Amino acid sequence: MKMKSTLLLFLIPLLSLAVYTSCMEESGYTILWEGFEVEFDEASRPNGAIRRIVTKNSNNQVDQSTVRVNLVGAHVGQPIPVLIGVDPASTAVLGVHFRLPTREVTIAPNTSFIEVPIEILTGNLAADETPDLILRILDAGPTKISANYNTVIVEIRLACPSDLAGRYRTVNTGTGGTINSEVVITEIEPFTYRISDITGGVYSQIFEGEDNPAIFTELCGVITIADQPDVVFGSPGFNGTGRVNTDGTIRISWNNGTEEDSDSGVTILTPIP
Repeated sequence: MKMKSTLLLFLIPLLSLAVYTSCMEESGYTILWEGFEVEFDEASRPNGAIRRIVTKNSNNQVDQSTVRVNLVGAHVGQPIPVLIGVDPASTAVLGVHFRLPTREVTIAPNTSFIEVPIEILTGNLAADETPDLILRILDAGPTKISANYNTVIVEIRLACPSDLAGRYRTVNTGTGGTINSEVVITEIEPFTYRISDITGGVYSQIFEGEDNPAIFTELCGVITIADQPDVVFGSPGFNGTGRVNTDGTIRISWNNGTEEDSDSGVTILTPIP
């Protein structure tokens, strides 16, 4: 009797698995994916977009850039041709904002990717332009094209010289009233910076917490803060905008969520010589 009970307990999970597998097969769901496909590497980023920031030095300047096409799956021993097209929704104009040296690239045998070259016609760009180049994989021969990552947006942006790194005195007006503090801005890469405390002293002086750093970008005086984590209290995260003034001061408007009890403020930063 004990042996029968043990055998029954062993068979029930197997039968359940068989029924589950059969149902999944009948629904058309593939449990083990045996194929391969091509996709844009950068298409998996937020909004499927990447930003290419260029600095203009002359009216005939051309900058080189690329996007990557990946082969997802096992290597194959034959070349994979890939045809790239420009989506009609692009606001970037061929011959004005960009050129594509080639629309046909090949992933070599037993490799995983190929870089698609893009020429950015920086000399033609104006500071108030925001052209977006939308590229699409049109054909890959016998290879499947990814349904989710077959399109990538290349945001072409012109930047002015930027040098914001340093120490600043801050005056923040908002949550907690008016607060005086200091922050340090560190350059991570061109046009991208880390501020040591996006709250301008609110977290440390009002809530007795730690400073909350954040990363922001600056393009021709315009500052953007997007979806920066609240590492102190775990709020939905920080967003904000700002501007670099002609006298070197910086004005940043920030908030850490859309709830009624969220924190927010306007911080004026003055460089410390």
